[in-house]
Amino acid sequence: MRSEHKDDEKILSTPLFNAKVENLLEKMSLREKVGQMIGIRFTNIEEAKEAIVKYCIGSVGIPVSFNAHTRTTLADITNNIQKFTLKKTRLGIPILFACDAVHGHALVKGSTVFPHNLALAATWNLELVEKVSTITAREVRATGIHLNYDPICDIARDIRWGRTYETFGESPYLCTVMAVAKVKGYQGEEPAKIDKEHVVATAKHFPAYSSPERGQDASPVDISEYTLRTVHLLPFQAVIKNGVGAVMPCYNEINGTPVHGSRKMLTELLRRELGFRGIVVSDWSGVEMLHKYHRTAETLKEAVRLAVEAGIDIFSVGGEVFARLLTELVEEGEVSESRIDESVYRILEVKFKLGLFDDPYVDPEYASKVLGCKRHRRIALEAARESITLLKNEGNILPLSKNIEAILVTGPNADNVKNQLGGWSNVMPPLPPAVTILEGIKKKVSSKTKVYYAKGSSIRKPEKINEAKELAKKSNVAIVVVGEPAYVHEFWTQEDIAMLTELREKREITSLGLEELLQKRLQNKLYQFPSRALLDLPEGQLALLEAICETGTPTVTILISGRPLTIKWAAENIPAILMAYLPGIEGGHAVADVLFGDYNPSGKLPVSIPYTVGQLPIRHNYKHHPFREFQPMAYNPLFEFGFGLSYTKFEYYNLIIFPRTIRKSDFSKKVEVHVTIKNVGDKKGTDVVQLYISDLYSSKVVPTMELKGFKRITLKPNESKKVEFTMEARDLAVLQDNGEWILEPGAFEVMIGGSSKDIKLKETFEITN
Repeated sequence: MRSEHKDDEKILSTPLFNAKVENLLEKMSLREKVGQMIGIRFTNIEEAKEAIVKYCIGSVGIPVSFNAHTRTTLADITNNIQKFTLKKTRLGIPILFACDAVHGHALVKGSTVFPHNLALAATWNLELVEKVSTITAREVRATGIHLNYDPICDIARDIRWGRTYETFGESPYLCTVMAVAKVKGYQGEEPAKIDKEHVVATAKHFPAYSSPERGQDASPVDISEYTLRTVHLLPFQAVIKNGVGAVMPCYNEINGTPVHGSRKMLTELLRRELGFRGIVVSDWSGVEMLHKYHRTAETLKEAVRLAVEAGIDIFSVGGEVFARLLTELVEEGEVSESRIDESVYRILEVKFKLGLFDDPYVDPEYASKVLGCKRHRRIALEAARESITLLKNEGNILPLSKNIEAILVTGPNADNVKNQLGGWSNVMPPLPPAVTILEGIKKKVSSKTKVYYAKGSSIRKPEKINEAKELAKKSNVAIVVVGEPAYVHEFWTQEDIAMLTELREKREITSLGLEELLQKRLQNKLYQFPSRALLDLPEGQLALLEAICETGTPTVTILISGRPLTIKWAAENIPAILMAYLPGIEGGHAVADVLFGDYNPSGKLPVSIPYTVGQLPIRHNYKHHPFREFQPMAYNPLFEFGFGLSYTKFEYYNLIIFPRTIRKSDFSKKVEVHVTIKNVGDKKGTDVVQLYISDLYSSKVVPTMELKGFKRITLKPNESKKVEFTMEARDLAVLQDNGEWILEPGAFEVMIGGSSKDIKLKETFEITN
């Protein structure tokens, strides 16, 4: 089928014309242009060089399976390839290197591995999140990587989904401000000219990856235009406004059309309506899936045509096959060369912005010094500390004394670097430097304290539980560290990835056979923890908890987990529970600091924790609906969104709203909300003051409450401070059927509290005609 969009360059081309870009574009042959749109998956230097010479490949992606075993490994590789490219290609266009550095440059051993995004969201600290992404950018760029596949702008609507830990939680507002903070850190203050300390950020996965059916990764998304625009698009709109340089589409089909082949999504919505001017990079194998899985393209060639016409600029791991197919499509008149020019213009512009034409090289010695340096690890410790969320502290069992006589540390995640770092990490042997929970506790207690350790359980099955039980009887307190193993996507473990990567590299199995083998392997896991079917702690871990509890020894449970788990038994029987998420390389120090009182916990849940999987989906911003009074509560979680305890107490008073009335025509009018917070406990502590809004009556059904602001505040005992919020009237607008956002007359309730259920103060203000 011939292209129906021959003149789209007038619509899609960036207005930021650059003489250097246009000059270079005019000199390029079709083969060289197509090459800029094609990327490869890095396996080894020689294969990369071959692809560059044969097909003028313009970008190289570093996969999660690649073992960058030293701080300088990647820097040496990228320098080698850049030098070859400049010397052996006609025009010497530098290579754009990309990777997934979603929680630090975790694919490189010795780098600073931060807590994952869900944990960062639990800090509710935007300044800290920007610091984390600034450090990540510095370490990534030091190794010669230019494009980072982060931040995730997806909103965790169903925690069965295996990528929940990569998100910033369930609130559109929280996800939006966190994603913006990350983009600012990655790209720096001048996204139009990115220096050698920063990278291009990629907002992913546009536009609604996180609402798959059954919580199954990449399964169909069937949502209304209303939900798409009032929930999922909000973070993407914000990061585009803040100059994000790249966008990656989701694997899913949305309302019948796969996004990688959707012109409506990638051109009409993303570029025309939202005004995105950067590059659109395919997710890995996302274009191939149009043919293999979605079956909207009869051939791979047709899939390539659909994707390029939809608006894809870079086929991230298309390789020589995609280069050949795309060239054929242009030569046969199925895709216009002017459409190719649009993408190549944008790609070259990014390379010029990065300064690659001036200097594409990096200094391996600098990489060796900066990756995982003490200053960066201090921020990793700060992030892990601030994320830790105290869910229960019955009888004030915490904090513990450092001079305690004896302590048992047990559980499958007590001394497990791999599970502590989580997915998207290089944990191939030998393990990267990190402080486990066991190590952190040993370093924290006094020299006289006996620290006993017994694993007690694997992730699924009991393992020497009796040994752990006997040690618990000899201890003053037991620390049981439970949770999930490390995984990516639909619970693929490092072992899954390593096995399939080895087979692929040895050419021992065809691509189709590889998929069948992985499918069979994972199908057997569907009812094995972790999976989307199971959120309860598995048999082995629950048996360990029960055995330790039976001894009567005071017990603390620590969760090392990417998602909230259904921990009803633990919540009812264990006196103290800490949610540590996936805390990164400094997780052991951070947990010990909280356990022994050197840090007062301040984390707040960015997602709701249900009683059972049958409650899902469950979220604080649920909508009004009929018969609620005759049904169990729509929102009745085990632990609610925004919840988190402290070792001190806070009081809220003197809520003031000004003005109390605004006109519906005052779209840019600001509403000030002031409240005073006092620390009424005996310890210094940090609280996260949360502001929620409820539109009491509107023309559309809206959430019962929606987070609209938050402030972290640290107070000494008996200290009080005024906290001030500013809301714009436009934030209260209601989406109409015609796509317009309008302010509607009526009353709005302002709710201030320490969580979505712990509302301390309420007042109303009104929008009038």
